[in-house]
Amino acid sequence: MKNVFGGIAAFLLICSTAFAGAPFSADQSFGAAMPEAGAPVSLKQAIAEMESGTEKFVKIQGEVTEVCQAKGCWMILVDGDTYARVTFEDYGFFVPIETSMQRSVIYGVLTEHVLSGEQAAHYAQDAGAKSTVELHGEIKEYSIVARAVQLENRS
Repeated sequence: MKNVFGGIAAFLLICSTAFAGAPFSADQSFGAAMPEAGAPVSLKQAIAEMESGTEKFVKIQGEVTEVCQAKGCWMILVDGDTYARVTFEDYGFFVPIETSMQRSVIYGVLTEHVLSGEQAAHYAQDAGAKSTVELHGEIKEYSIVARAVQLENRS
């Protein structure tokens, strides 16, 4: 299981540099309106500033590299070798399943939690994995429950 996520992390690191430095332009929005106040921070910065046990809304920028292929009910936001699984508040909206390799700004609550092997296998199948035989044990990951999502179309 660690080998699967290690390979994914390496791929994400390579891909996350594709848009570095260019200004963000929101082409699509989902969920609630994105608050105008406050500049987005990187995922790494948001994680570094997390206070244990305290939940607060934060505006985070990163690149979407993976989306649930069943219905767009989650996506993976990356910043270098760091990732967070994004789900959507109250299951109230989804993103297009073809959303991949797009820069994004997410407004939501960032937390750290542990996935069971069963949950990890479910997410792997949603992402299109043919077999989840290797997915056993618990996996620690960050997650964001998003209230608002903005995506930038690929050029």
